[in-house]
Amino acid sequence: MRITLLGAGEAFDETLGNTSALVRDESTVLLDCGYAAPFQVWRHDGSPDLIDAIYISHAHADHYFGLPALLTRMWESGRKKPLALISQKPALEQISQLLDLGYAGISKRFEFPIENIAATPESVVTYRKFRMRFAPTIHSVTNLAVRMEAQGNTFCYSGDGMFTDESRALFGGADLLLHEAFSFEESAVHADIPRLIEMAEQVQVKHLVLTHVQRGVRRSSLFVRRCADLKSNVRVTLGTPGAVFDL
Repeated sequence: MRITLLGAGEAFDETLGNTSALVRDESTVLLDCGYAAPFQVWRHDGSPDLIDAIYISHAHADHYFGLPALLTRMWESGRKKPLALISQKPALEQISQLLDLGYAGISKRFEFPIENIAATPESVVTYRKFRMRFAPTIHSVTNLAVRMEAQGNTFCYSGDGMFTDESRALFGGADLLLHEAFSFEESAVHADIPRLIEMAEQVQVKHLVLTHVQRGVRRSSLFVRRCADLKSNVRVTLGTPGAVFDL
């Protein structure tokens, strides 16, 4: 399994882009597609057939507003092969509305079939060789973290929000966890870096990648020092666009 981090920023970070990633095994899944994500995808690989499925963690603009541009360019470039959209049922309905708000009537012109796959905390989705399970986090809208297993490897992605007992269990023993880490301070709707690193160690995550850090915090001259002061047995990496992780 190969994970390529396309963007690593929070909603309004002009340099790092919206957090999104490509997960590749025998097929390729895009995790989240905010308004900055299409450009990151196209710079990485402009093929209209690159992506087999898209997972949307929650219905915030920096996680799904890039879909009209991404899918319309797929159609414009001649895509014919099916595409799967995986998300919560209400988010799938919002995506359908968003496509036509972006380009009126465009979804009726697509020449590739779209399969909507509903995700719930109770569901297990098998997409080709990926086995996917989900758990809620604490965020301002309903967000589902995802665990992806394939050929003995495990990758987890938080989407947004503070971890819960359910997502802690979901992340247990993961080879790689990509988790939002908004600040060092506790928040009602985001994960804070100290408790996140502590949790990762407790549930035996092998490698934690911090993303979606608040832009002012990340640019602070004290950021690296404060991270280094948080001693842990877990390998911790600060996510950067273009980073590649092989499992």
